[in-house]
Parts: sequence; C-alpha cells; structure tokens
Amino acid sequence: MSTKKHSRSYRLFRIFISKNRTKVSHALDTFFYGLKSEAKDTVNTTHIIQKYILHSGEITPEEEKFLKLYVYDMLKIAGIGIPFILLPGASIIIPFLLKAAEKRNIDLMPSNFKGKPNNKLKH
Repeated sequence: MSTKKHSRSYRLFRIFISKNRTKVSHALDTFFYGLKSEAKDTVNTTHIIQKYILHSGEITPEEEKFLKLYVYDMLKIAGIGIPFILLPGASIIIPFLLKAAEKRNIDLMPSNFKGKPNNKLKH
C-alpha cells in the first residue's frame, strides 16, 4: 500500500472514530463488561462443579439454573465463534448474522455481552 493511500485510509478511520466516539466507547464498555462478567461466571461455575463433585453431590435449584444458563451461553459463544475462526471474512458477517437473528427473535448474544448487569447467582 502506498504512503498516500495509507495516509488517506488512516485519516478516514480517524474521522469515522471521532464521529462515532460515543458508539465506539459504548461498544467497548459493553464488551469489557461482558468479559469481566464472563470471568466471574466461570469462577462461580467452577465452584459449583467442585461442590457437586468433591463435596455433597448435590446443588441447589438456583445453582442448577445458573449452570444451565452458563452452558447455554457457552453454546451461543461457540455458535458465533466457530464461524469466526473457520471462515475467512467472518468478522464482517457476524454483526449481520446477529442482526438477522434478532429480527427473527433468535437470541444469539450471550447474556454477559448484552450491556446491562444481570441478576445471576453471585458468590
């Protein structure tokens, strides 16, 4: 890529970011909130599984519901992540896939990445 094209592309990118600063900031905040929540859920899931396997062999109905939601979210992440890894250009397709699923009332977005605090089990 020539320096002139690179400079123009960079300038256009900066203009796009400055015009959409609020949207970009919100998207990044939502993403990092989702990652943080996902990490907490993984720790909670580990504690519940350890409790079940090592200690009592039983879990509460609330813990069972939490595990089911966690597994469901992991399947959603796998459903979105596998095409992203296997298909070239899938990073461009995924937002359209999510929007198309939303229009058909299909929820593909994992709960931790919806941008609002959830009321899952807290340890």
